[in-house]
Amino acid sequence: MTTWRTQAAAKLNLTLEVIGKREDGYHDLNSVAVSLDLVDDVRLTRTSTDRSIRYSDEAGRRVSIETSNDIIDRAWSALERRCALPGGAAIEVVKRIPLTGGLGGGSADAAAFLRLARQAWSLDLSDNELSEIGSEVGSDVPACLHGGVVRMAGRGERIAPLQSASPDWAVLLHRPEIPVPANKTATMYRSLRSSDFRSGAATDALVESMSSGKIPTQDDCVNSFDRPAREVMQGLTPAWRTMGAAIARAALQIGAEPVTPLLAGAGPTLFAILDPDTAQQATEQLRSSASFTHVARPLDQARATTVQRD
Repeated sequence: MTTWRTQAAAKLNLTLEVIGKREDGYHDLNSVAVSLDLVDDVRLTRTSTDRSIRYSDEAGRRVSIETSNDIIDRAWSALERRCALPGGAAIEVVKRIPLTGGLGGGSADAAAFLRLARQAWSLDLSDNELSEIGSEVGSDVPACLHGGVVRMAGRGERIAPLQSASPDWAVLLHRPEIPVPANKTATMYRSLRSSDFRSGAATDALVESMSSGKIPTQDDCVNSFDRPAREVMQGLTPAWRTMGAAIARAALQIGAEPVTPLLAGAGPTLFAILDPDTAQQATEQLRSSASFTHVARPLDQARATTVQRD
């Protein structure tokens, strides 16, 4: 049996500006997002009739995902509504992106499945058609399908590619082990106040800066969910302080400027753009058995979306 494989890259929103609520109940966004080299591995093996999806960690231990929340399963169903698939497949996902972390792990997995399915079954679907299918199951899926650096608009499904980020920067990711509400993203949106809405100017400025070849800095980054996340997620504020203190100590040792952590997506992962040495030093102070801490680098589109046949 032939197997195809690809990576599902974590997505980091450098800016996440909620402009306002729409008549259809969604919210308009203005955002710059980048793929990171924190990736899940996704494999598709064609079978005669079976349809199976298995998630595991790097040690091979099964990762439990409720069927009703399995975005790959929903993407599969959306694809079948558009195309007649000749046979079944076994999907294997090795998870590295933290679950419900605000890094688009589920959307990245769904995008990886759609890329693999188009290749494995030789489906006559354009990139735009694949994005339309992806947007049926998640507003972040089109950005993950494209990969690299993109601008996200509408409810997130409208994307435009931007100049690839230089790899000469690092981002420190810290996902504290704190309670996360059910339907986290919907809860975050419901918790927004009018004062949390933004004009989109920070995203416009970052687009212009990156288009001129500049590396993003922490000062370029904003997130409309900053306030509601601290209000909704118990334990997030102490984690914020702990990460900020670790960065400050690391910056002092290296002789660099400290920065303030920011929420990644709808959280609870926190991030900080740092020089690689500071990021690594802060990581050593933050690592514990009760949290996920990782230093990531940006991925360009090609590296984030390549499909290979075994």
